[in-house]
Amino acid sequence: MINLKRPGRLDTVHVPRSASSSSNNGSSNGNGSNGSNRSGDESPPLRRKLKDIFQLPLEIASTLSKEDAHYLEKRQRKKWWRSMSFPKVPNDTLEAAHEEAPPLSLWLKVLPLGCIFFGASFNLAILQSLKDSIMVTTAGAETLPFLASFVVLPSSLGFFLLYGKMVESLPSRMVFYVSIMPLVAFYLLFTLVLYPNHAALHPMWLVDSVAHWVPQGLMGLVKVVQYWTFSLFYCSAELWGSVVISVLFWSLANEVCTISEAKSVYPLMGIAANVALVLSGNFVKLVNTQIAVGNTYVSLCWLVGGIVTMSSFMALAKTVLDKFVIGDYCSLDPTTAAKPKRKNKGNMAESFAIIRESPKISNLAILVMSYGISHRLFEFAWKGSLRALYPTAQAYQTVLAEVAIATGWATITFMILGKFVFQYLGWGAAASATPVAMLASGGVFFLLSLLSGSMAASGNMMFGLEPTTMAFMGVAAGAITQVFARSSKFSLFDPAKEMVYIEMSKEEKSKGKAAVDLIGSQIGKSGGAWVTQALLLVTGSMTASLPIIAGVFSVVIFSWLNAVRNLGSMIRKEEEAKVLISMDDSQDSVDDVEPKASAADVAPA
Repeated sequence: MINLKRPGRLDTVHVPRSASSSSNNGSSNGNGSNGSNRSGDESPPLRRKLKDIFQLPLEIASTLSKEDAHYLEKRQRKKWWRSMSFPKVPNDTLEAAHEEAPPLSLWLKVLPLGCIFFGASFNLAILQSLKDSIMVTTAGAETLPFLASFVVLPSSLGFFLLYGKMVESLPSRMVFYVSIMPLVAFYLLFTLVLYPNHAALHPMWLVDSVAHWVPQGLMGLVKVVQYWTFSLFYCSAELWGSVVISVLFWSLANEVCTISEAKSVYPLMGIAANVALVLSGNFVKLVNTQIAVGNTYVSLCWLVGGIVTMSSFMALAKTVLDKFVIGDYCSLDPTTAAKPKRKNKGNMAESFAIIRESPKISNLAILVMSYGISHRLFEFAWKGSLRALYPTAQAYQTVLAEVAIATGWATITFMILGKFVFQYLGWGAAASATPVAMLASGGVFFLLSLLSGSMAASGNMMFGLEPTTMAFMGVAAGAITQVFARSSKFSLFDPAKEMVYIEMSKEEKSKGKAAVDLIGSQIGKSGGAWVTQALLLVTGSMTASLPIIAGVFSVVIFSWLNAVRNLGSMIRKEEEAKVLISMDDSQDSVDDVEPKASAADVAPA
């Protein structure tokens, strides 16, 4: 799924002077008037109508932000985790946003930032389908865990070291261009030079030459080396998400937007990302089914051409942002911005210590690890089964495009309905929704895949279905699992996880989040690859590993559900203890008041 939760903090954002001045200018010339002076607006009716039209999206975005803050504020109600006790959806937020409407000059930031985020998300969706289709259909899904561990991870660490050097030595506005240009240049190099000549560049003799002394389970790693140009493309495609979106875009957004502006800007960025996901999926389908039918290289040229075009569009939007919003420079305004505070994220030993000491933190770590491991395990297995049914790169890309389109629509739907799940079904249902759905649909995928494999080996039919039909049904169930796992993360899983921190102490909250991010997230991201590598060493292939992967997947999901149950029980006990303490306090206050009242009554007599 495309990442919608903004990394970093809003209280340390950079406030550009020129942007602030433009906002003030917009307010003075009538473009930034808010709801408080709308009644005195004497502009022509058409102009007022157009202003209201442009104002409405900003008000809706501000409303969504206020509602999100409403759901994450400290709960004061008893048993808020249960159904029908969760704070209700506020119905007056739109009126409040209308009364204090964001200035229209904010569109000067919304439009270029939205174009950059749209382009980055559009390219990411295309690159995800390209990298998987090229690598999996050529070398097999067995290469994916080795790529994640031995290629992508070191490359990401290397880039972040290089990025720190660029930030120190280059002008701030140049970092964006210098970081993107090498990636786009490599995509062009791969399309025009490396891919057309890959047969001559790849040492096709490597696998056969080492087959007699290298274990079968390590052949995935050997194929990573043999198909080195495809591996480099896979790595560069993975870097686009972590570099361009996670680092470059959100750093730029935090620099350009103030705290108050971010409440209106950032929700619109999430909508732009999911619209881009839907459009990119349709673009991939159009290219493969209408333009480059049966020709993989023509499809690659069109898709990379779309990436280059969208990257140029991003660069143009960044230029507009630099020229008309940021101005000649972008620096902190000492009157409105505070110096960022350095956060001590702690080390590995401190993280393990806080996890051992706090049951809540340990269960939160299990939640995060379980999501990462189960999703990665399922993804490797599903892509291996998908390759068996769709062996060509174009067919493989088309299926991934369909999944991307469905994920985009599902994410938008969950963004709207997620808060109602909390409201009417409670915290436990919202926190359990993702693992239960993954267990149900993922279980169907594993079951049908295993049955189809055994039926194909024996030549028998089951329930009147052929092995191929059952395999197709299993892959479809896997696609549903993939869509729900990605789309529900930011609307159900992340809010449920963040709510657990609400009742913690300040110290426990800060150290706990650092521990979960450091231990849980990292192990979750890499754990699936490590487990798959170990299984490949034992079984020799992804197909042979499928029953064990299904078992490990189920164990991880049940551990996830058990952590949810434990957290719910701990929250319930804490809330019940608070109720008893409040009742005792109220009773003590009554006992203190009653003797005084009796003395007052007796004194006159």
